[in-house]
Amino acid sequence: MSDYIEVPQETVADRLEALIQAAHNGARVVIMRDGKARAYIRPANPEMTPDAYDALLALKHFPRDHGVSDEQLRAWQEEDRR
Repeated sequence: MSDYIEVPQETVADRLEALIQAAHNGARVVIMRDGKARAYIRPANPEMTPDAYDALLALKHFPRDHGVSDEQLRAWQEEDRR
């Protein structure tokens, strides 16, 4: 199981290199302010380009389609058998 590291926001600058390495090694690094989680550090995806990121954001806006019901599939199969 990965480590879980909470870091007060005011100490992040002094420990940034170590925190980045910890995240790279699998730790979940959570930046805290006033006792609440405000952000986290995680490993970057080396394959992520600006275009790929934009594409992922665009996918979030696609309408959700719940697919075709089992009933409809059976009806289409029955049509094909005729």
